[in-house]
Amino acid sequence: MRSHRNAEGYEGKLLFMTDPICSWCWGTLPEFMTVKEALGERLSFELKCAGLQIGSMKPLTPSHTNDLVKLWRNVAETTGQEFAFTLPADKNFIYHSELACRTLQIARRELGREPWQEFHDMQRAFYVDAQNLGDLEVLYQLSGDTGLTQDQFEDAIQSEQVTHQTRKEFDWCRVQGTQALPTLFLDVGEGPKLVCGGYATADFLIPEISSRLTTH
Repeated sequence: MRSHRNAEGYEGKLLFMTDPICSWCWGTLPEFMTVKEALGERLSFELKCAGLQIGSMKPLTPSHTNDLVKLWRNVAETTGQEFAFTLPADKNFIYHSELACRTLQIARRELGREPWQEFHDMQRAFYVDAQNLGDLEVLYQLSGDTGLTQDQFEDAIQSEQVTHQTRKEFDWCRVQGTQALPTLFLDVGEGPKLVCGGYATADFLIPEISSRLTTH
């Protein structure tokens, strides 16, 4: 049985729940983009920030830092993705992602599309270039060709509207029952249904998603 297409011409949408400083998301991103290329004519693709690192505003302890680097080595070994294995040298660095998530909201609003390139550039900036994603100047450079001046960008990122939109997205992801990032949900008109949580390859995802499109 063939799937029916919606008003936009798609059979459904694939939701990528993630966070700019989620290492498994960075490891999974090439696989996901392969899925996007393969199924882009059949599905729309949405990026959802789940707010993985939005708790403590205290600097990392040496123990926590060591644990993170150990995790990143595991991700790199499993996925083949590139890592610098070092945190930003900026003395003001806090391991917290809400400002980065707000930046993606601004990019989506100003560019009128899902900020996939900006998300990729942001993850690469953190994991490969060890840039501080809490620094507003860094975030402005990573926000894409929005047309905003840096002052306009900084006003937007601190605004009540962008803060509310970002936290509303966190809440939406939480309601879906996200347990691990990245998490993929497929919605073919009956609400989001879990595809997988955590790392998965395109070789698994493409046939798995395709089978759901042709049988629903």
